[in-house]
Amino acid sequence: MSEESLGNNPGSTPPTTPTAGQQPQQIQVPIIDTDMQSIYVNFFRVTGNPDEVLMDLGVYSQVMGPSGPEPVHLKHRLIMNYVTAKKLAEVLRVVVQRHEQVFGYVEVDPNRRLRYNPQAASPPLG
Repeated sequence: MSEESLGNNPGSTPPTTPTAGQQPQQIQVPIIDTDMQSIYVNFFRVTGNPDEVLMDLGVYSQVMGPSGPEPVHLKHRLIMNYVTAKKLAEVLRVVVQRHEQVFGYVEVDPNRRLRYNPQAASPPLG
């Protein structure tokens, strides 16, 4: 699902307010993604300041070594304003909701994940 399908495409401007007798107008800005790179993350840390949300992304191997757990390697930082953060939160909520409708509830608690019946479509009680 693309951002466009949810109406949150940051590359386009929202419709302008029509004046008497005019229709709303939307401008589509092309998106060039030929240089895009994919990364895998399974760990994030979110902090903020009065103007921006900072999201640090990385990989946690969950490997326990002789001296304790391996450290989390944070490699990327997303910096966005609160408007973009709120749009992102809504898009992620919808994407997860659609996934759960097809594949069942996504359990985030690792202890419950081990005991959870993936055939059930609703979260466990308790």
